[in-house]
Amino acid sequence: MAREGRTALEVHVRNLQREVVDTELLADVTRAAVAAEGSAIDVMGLVLVDDARISALNEQLLGRTGPTDVISFEAEQTPDGGTEAEAYISVERAAVQAGEYQHALHYELAFLVAHAVLHALGWCDGDPDARRQMLARQTEIIEPLEARIAIADI
Repeated sequence: MAREGRTALEVHVRNLQREVVDTELLADVTRAAVAAEGSAIDVMGLVLVDDARISALNEQLLGRTGPTDVISFEAEQTPDGGTEAEAYISVERAAVQAGEYQHALHYELAFLVAHAVLHALGWCDGDPDARRQMLARQTEIIEPLEARIAIADI
């Protein structure tokens, strides 16, 4: 829910890689995840990148080598009292994982967007039980959008 005097969640999706992606679908998944959690984020940025770019970010920001699927930052308060969050998603890594899990690219992207939003809202998946809970919540969040997600890959 937006704070009084503010509009609903703004989602900015920047596609900085070559794969054609339904960015409006990913914005809607972002809105659904924030709404499902009953949280207020004013602005969420999603940056879609390739493995080379996420590898560089992974090393620069987290000190880890190699590509990862998602780098998400916990929501922060802005000087004007709003709340903003940002996440980077490797579409290249999502495509690999979609193949491994035997589902379509946009399903994997939606799953990763839900994952990124949950991290932005403070969820952690550092131990097996927390990871199971987070993965289950991601599935619950995207379930109502599954028909639309399926259409995106046609």
